[in-house]
Amino acid sequence: MAGISPAPILFNEFFQMFMRCMPPNGWPVNSKIAVGNSGGPDSTCLLFLLKKLLTDLRSKTMARQSIPTSVVSLSVNHNLQEASQSMAARSAANAAAMGVEHLTLDIPWGIPPFSARPVASQSMEQVAREARYHVIFDGMARTGAHSVAFGHHADDQVETSLMRLARGTTELGAGGMRRCRRWGMGTGDVEGGLGWVGHHGLNRWIIRPLLEVRKDRILATCEEHRLDYVNDPTNFQPDITLRNAIRQMLTLQEEGKDMSALSGLPPHISSSLEKIKIAAADLQETTMDLEGGLHQLHGAVKVLSSRLEDVDNEVTFHLKNLTLPSPPGTLILSSHALPAIVDPTVRLALVLRVMRYVSFHPWGSLRADGNRRRTSIQRIIDTLWQSDGAPPFTAGGGVLWQPAIFNAKKRLRVGTQCLGRQLQPGERFAWMASRLPAVPYYMLDIATLSAKLDVDITERLAIAMSRGDDSLEVLFDCRFLVRFDLSQIPEELVAALRKYQETRVNVRIKPHTKYYWPKVVLRKPSCPDTTYATLIDNGQMDTFGHAPWVNMEYIRLLDAT
Repeated sequence: MAGISPAPILFNEFFQMFMRCMPPNGWPVNSKIAVGNSGGPDSTCLLFLLKKLLTDLRSKTMARQSIPTSVVSLSVNHNLQEASQSMAARSAANAAAMGVEHLTLDIPWGIPPFSARPVASQSMEQVAREARYHVIFDGMARTGAHSVAFGHHADDQVETSLMRLARGTTELGAGGMRRCRRWGMGTGDVEGGLGWVGHHGLNRWIIRPLLEVRKDRILATCEEHRLDYVNDPTNFQPDITLRNAIRQMLTLQEEGKDMSALSGLPPHISSSLEKIKIAAADLQETTMDLEGGLHQLHGAVKVLSSRLEDVDNEVTFHLKNLTLPSPPGTLILSSHALPAIVDPTVRLALVLRVMRYVSFHPWGSLRADGNRRRTSIQRIIDTLWQSDGAPPFTAGGGVLWQPAIFNAKKRLRVGTQCLGRQLQPGERFAWMASRLPAVPYYMLDIATLSAKLDVDITERLAIAMSRGDDSLEVLFDCRFLVRFDLSQIPEELVAALRKYQETRVNVRIKPHTKYYWPKVVLRKPSCPDTTYATLIDNGQMDTFGHAPWVNMEYIRLLDAT
């Protein structure tokens, strides 16, 4: 008896999928959404469905809220294989046939910030991925897209979960990709470097509407609507990447074929496949049987994904109850309610959320999570949840943890002075997470600081003023966005900037106080710095009698996205 053919994706069904990917604050009015278009069946299907949906919604009342009004197709030409040009051409042709704006993005290997063209002996997959995401973000900025939609589907989700297990992820990581997440500040660590997007990435989104749809339904949709696509030939070569090997392994198991085809894989890929089998067997939340077929694996990963969403919601709830009024750039957690959080996974997720909020590493990067080193994160958990307190300590992520005593009516006590102290009426024990100091705060004005902490903005200010710009934004320490109102800049600074190349004066942003808040100074040769603007205790600005020409905002986020 023949099996039931997979059903194409219905338009009303896709509408529900799309709306489940909506960013927390909704879609901006009259926004544009990009689609990462490889020319393959997944992205071709997604582009078709999204174009049809947005066209229909403009003339119907299906949506009760604002949605994107237009779509743009973004295709990346990696220039790494013979098929690159033809795949890029197919992507452009598909977009044109659907009446969709299209932009092809070439990766200029060897031109900074891009590395030389990777070769097979290198980690080609990772290098290509970083370059691809870099040009996609650039394409979003050039086309004005607020979000980018990728065609990842349920089979991809299984592969991603298994790949993360090979890297030793927690069960949270095994939940796979999120339907909707912020782009973040990027993977780079240097402004202008590969992967760096800075504060602009906090307002850009990645969505995956097809994440719960199996590949066979995507193919059925392409067939139903006669959509042309190409298959990337490298996707079927298991010796190239771990993802390909996983895909081949699952396909062979699904078809009941001999697994000997995987016997000649490179050692690092074979080793990763063995690690996956061991890690999958150790999962606590669900049973992941690699020999049980794709259907069973889809169900297992869906359980883990649902668990991830539940943990996110629980952490958000606890943070609302635990967080006390905190100085800018810090987070103070009341200690008395911590023991009520007994789930180890929730504890882990809460600590990671706090680290990401106060770290000086790019928001959303693994470094902001302390690279998720299990022993380090467990040390933080063990210390915070013990009842007798502990001295200040750090365990990665650029975060300093300190005991604190909080009183709403008195000065906050932080550090070793809190140890062994009896609480007075109105006081409570707490933990403060803050930026790990590079040098003690009392040495900030005499120590030699890195270029990331002693930021020369002279040329940027001078160029912005010469162009007649109204404002300038500078991200400081991956924590504060410093905005300059150039119409209000003090006259003595304007005069200094006109001749800065001759006089060698410069305007800089530096840290001050133990919390490393930014301040703007004018530096002259052989003279002490003159401070023109600082952030003060209540989060307000002090511009020392001048008009409010500078604004400083802490922009790191505490939410789960």
